[in-house]
Parts: sequence; structure tokens; C-alpha cells
Amino acid sequence: MKLTKLSPGRRQRRRLGLVLGALCTPLLLVLNSQSATAAMPAVVLPADEAAHPDSSMEWWYFTGHLQGFDTFGKYHEYGFEHTIIRSDARGTEPATADYNGQFAITDLTRKTFKQDIMTVATQADVVPAGGGYDNTVGLLHADGKNGVNHLTGSFADNSYALDITLCQSTPTALHGTAGVIPYGPWGESAYYSQTNLLALGTVTDHGVKVYITGIGWQDHQWGDFNNGIGNWDWFSIQLTNNTQYMLYFIKDMYGQVVQVVGTKVNANGSTTNLAPTAISETPQGSWTSPDTGAVYPAKWTVNVPGGTLTVTPRLAGQELFIPGIPQSSYWEGASTVTGTINGQSVTGKSYVELTPVHIMPTPFA
Repeated sequence: MKLTKLSPGRRQRRRLGLVLGALCTPLLLVLNSQSATAAMPAVVLPADEAAHPDSSMEWWYFTGHLQGFDTFGKYHEYGFEHTIIRSDARGTEPATADYNGQFAITDLTRKTFKQDIMTVATQADVVPAGGGYDNTVGLLHADGKNGVNHLTGSFADNSYALDITLCQSTPTALHGTAGVIPYGPWGESAYYSQTNLLALGTVTDHGVKVYITGIGWQDHQWGDFNNGIGNWDWFSIQLTNNTQYMLYFIKDMYGQVVQVVGTKVNANGSTTNLAPTAISETPQGSWTSPDTGAVYPAKWTVNVPGGTLTVTPRLAGQELFIPGIPQSSYWEGASTVTGTINGQSVTGKSYVELTPVHIMPTPFA
């Protein structure tokens, strides 16, 4: 038998393809023992993966950490954000809604950050016949159902293109009470996450194809939000001990924390709501945006039950700058995690979102 030598990228893609294929099966189970007591209805999956024409704002938000080899055998690392935001900014529901896309690649090999904002004024919701979601905004596309998601995205200058499949290997995490959280000045929000997505696909990097694997995270959040002024700091933390944390520090117009929501996702996919008094963040250092002049923390000490974590951005300049409405620009960054939980050293990866003080819902048209 003739043996064919595979390049590092081809070996990795074949090996991880077999692993991901075994794990990338639809997950119908949602672990959450709590019953809904909030005014909003409990989240029901997969039905609630689709668009919600009664919501004033909604987003399907993906971030992740990718690595792999290109066709020449060179190693690459990336962070990415792929977000599609739906809003009723023009009051056209249910016939149409405004759709906005936000796309960013943190190239950790080049130490560069590239981002773009794509807006479609109004378009009809696409609801697949079998359920799930199917959203397209300009050069961004996302579709999925039952924890299997497919994303594509590219920049107009063809510098980077993303084509990946992300599959959840444990049950989806419902935050708060059956997927409903208190949301500070904006009332309540439906909110679930897929916290340990396995990624497989390609990044086309300046014309060179890179075969990647990695981990991702999806947030799907929606609600008929109150008009309110505030902002938030948000952390997704994925540890190598197979636990994850979602930490949400919601602030008022003066920057004071008024709501804290936290979820620990255990290794088996079950969730534990964290007491607001048991979690905290302390900024360490700062970075000033050359585009907006905004001053962002450059590192954080995060306390969770049983321990302390240090979250460090892998690149300081990861601000998504929105030229038309610079006050809505925000920082969204790939980061690393080190620390100690219950006496054990832990490491992992994180994405951190820092938003400005703004009025929501925000029309992106």
C-alpha cells in the first residue's frame, strides 16, 4: 500500500474532522432544573433559535479561538467575532426588521486586528422550515439548529475569509431562570449560550488557506427591551478543565454596576447560577483607543466562587470602531486566562466585551 504524506494542515483537518464528526450531532437536551418565574416566557429549544419578531432587539453572537496550518505548513492563530444583530429600529415588524453584521479577525500571528460593520436597512426574517436560524447580512452568513452552526464571513478587500462549522458537545446553557435574566435598565432578556463549541473549517488569510480547529462560543439574546441608558462588561471564560463561566456586569448611565448575572457551566453541561455577590471584576491597567479616545481596561482580576482568575488581552487594540456612530464603538477581545479554582491551577481562553454607555435599542441603520 502506498502511503501519502500529508501536510500538517491536511493531517490536522483529517484527524479533527473525524473527531468533530463524531461529536457534531444534534443536541435536543437542555439542562436546567429551574422553572420560569419571570414575565418573559421560558426559553424553549430548538424553537427559540429562530428570529423573534416580537423583540425590539436580538443578536446571534459568535466568538472563538482558532489555530491551524496553512497549505505551506505554517502555523497560525486567530480570534474571531461574527455577530448578526436584528432590531425593530424602524417599527416594521413583523414584516421586516433591520439587520446589522459585525465581523472581526484578531490575527495573533501578525499581531493585527481587522473589523467591519455591515448594515442592511430592512429585510424579512428567514425561518427555515425545519426550525433553527438562517441569517445573511452582506458578506456575513450564519445558519444552524440544535447546536450545529455554520458561519461564513469575509472582508470586502479579501484580506480574510472565514468558513467554519461549530458544534456544541454538551447541552445548551440557559442563563438566569429558564433562560430569562434581569437586564438592568433594559428590563428582562431571554438568553442562552453554547459555551464549548468545537470548531473546524478554514480561514483564508490574504489568499492562503489555513485549515483550522479550535473552540467557540455562541450567545443568543433577545427581548422587547425598555429604552434605557447603560453599558456592560461581559466575559466568556473557557477553561481547560472543561468548565466555562459567563459573567455579565450590567451598569447604569453613570457606570455603576446595577445587575450582575453569572453562570458556571459544569463539565457535564449542567449549569449553576452564581450569586451576584460571589463574582466581581477588578480592572488592571488601561488602553486608550486612537480612534475614539475611549479608555478601556487592559487586564482584569475576576473573582468567582472558589477562586480568582486573571484575564489578559492577547492584543490591546481590539476595538470595533463604528465611524458613523463612534459612541457605539466597543472593545471585543481575544484573551487568555490563568488562575486558581478550589486550590487547583487553571488556564483557559476568554472573550471580553466592553460596551460604551448607550441607549438601547440602538438603531444601526
